[in-house]
Amino acid sequence: MTDLLDSLVALLLVGLLNALIIAAVNTRLRVAEPAFLSRVYVATFLLRAAMAVALNALASDSAVAVTFWGDSGTYDAAGHLVARRWHGEAVNTGLTEALSGYGFVYYVGAIYFVFGRNQLLVQLLNVTIGSLTVLVVYAIGRRLFGTEVARWSALFMAFFPQMLFWSAGMYKDPAVLLCIAVSMFAVLRLRDAFSPGMAALLGLAAVGLLSLRFYIFYFVALAALGTFVFGRRGPIVPRLASYGLVLAVLVGAFTFAVKRETLEMQRAFMTLDQMQVTRTDQAMWGKSAYGTQYDVSTLGGALQALPIGLAYLLFAPFPWAITSVRQLLVLPETLVWYALMPAFVWGLTYSVRQRFRDVLPILVFTVTLTVAYALMQGNVGTAYRQRTQVTMFFFVFMAVGIVQGRRRVARDDSDYAPPSAPVTARPAGDGSGAIPDRDFIADEVSPNAAARR
Repeated sequence: MTDLLDSLVALLLVGLLNALIIAAVNTRLRVAEPAFLSRVYVATFLLRAAMAVALNALASDSAVAVTFWGDSGTYDAAGHLVARRWHGEAVNTGLTEALSGYGFVYYVGAIYFVFGRNQLLVQLLNVTIGSLTVLVVYAIGRRLFGTEVARWSALFMAFFPQMLFWSAGMYKDPAVLLCIAVSMFAVLRLRDAFSPGMAALLGLAAVGLLSLRFYIFYFVALAALGTFVFGRRGPIVPRLASYGLVLAVLVGAFTFAVKRETLEMQRAFMTLDQMQVTRTDQAMWGKSAYGTQYDVSTLGGALQALPIGLAYLLFAPFPWAITSVRQLLVLPETLVWYALMPAFVWGLTYSVRQRFRDVLPILVFTVTLTVAYALMQGNVGTAYRQRTQVTMFFFVFMAVGIVQGRRRVARDDSDYAPPSAPVTARPAGDGSGAIPDRDFIADEVSPNAAARR
């Protein structure tokens, strides 16, 4: 638990930071709906901040710590050791930069080095990171599908319980989600036009991913480079320049963040054999193991395990198999998630049929990472946690399905309007509120959207 003085320092610093962010949204950033985004951002921040303060206050209770604090204690202790070492103490941090997580330990250590061991400050900065991710998801939704889809996507990201919880503790998950969202947004922008600013943003996000959860970087790189050729149509020289810029940025980030010996360890980690080791470890130490009869170290075993892995990754914890307090607490969210699945399927189907070229980067990232996690995870708790890394893009497709459904219902109602009050379809954007005859989502995207299709 953070003491009163440190708590006041944390609240003051993060309050000032978020005041600047809100001011930027309202005045400096070229956003389409500053009033809406400001309201959502403030609500997002306040809700997460309240949860962070409550969690911090109760963290000294052993029962609460075991149930909800989790890895926060690990990052707190490791970051404190790093700060002490930077202050000149002869301590062994035991930190390796070979695999995942060291970036967040350094991040916590840097905060402790400057401000002292202030857990609440780290939590509230995580809250800010989670709130910023909502803005990026809005930008992705608007660029691909328009304002209405962007609104729904932002609201899902802001208020879905799993997104709230992981932003309230000392977890690296909010930073991972922000890096993923920023990477995908930058890729979408770079597919449209050559932009050094977006390239720099992609580079920073890539370095962040390599230090936080390294293997996600490879999925981002696959989605960026593997789909770039299907981007906008137009003159070949600008397209090659943009592709070369993305390639250079990703290679530069990789070279900066990964040493030769680290690469060897990462290569060994990303094999079917290592996936089986990970599954076995999770099944052994977790209390909600599943799929222990499968061996994913072979291609055949992986194919056999994939359906059950996908089922648990996407839908666990199952309401009929609740075995702990934590699973009981997420039951309402799980039921809402189930209820949104038809909208997800509808939105995904529309996107693939009508906007395949536009959504290909996030589609490739989401599908490949989902399959990898389905093979890698071995207990319900870790599956639920890792699902958040693809959930934000599920939200976008769910939003597409909801908007499509609402507009089709409105269109059907207009077809049955009484003769005395005919409904005349007019072009979108004329303020009439009528539903246009053409497809359900207006092209409120970049000027090159039509060219890309």
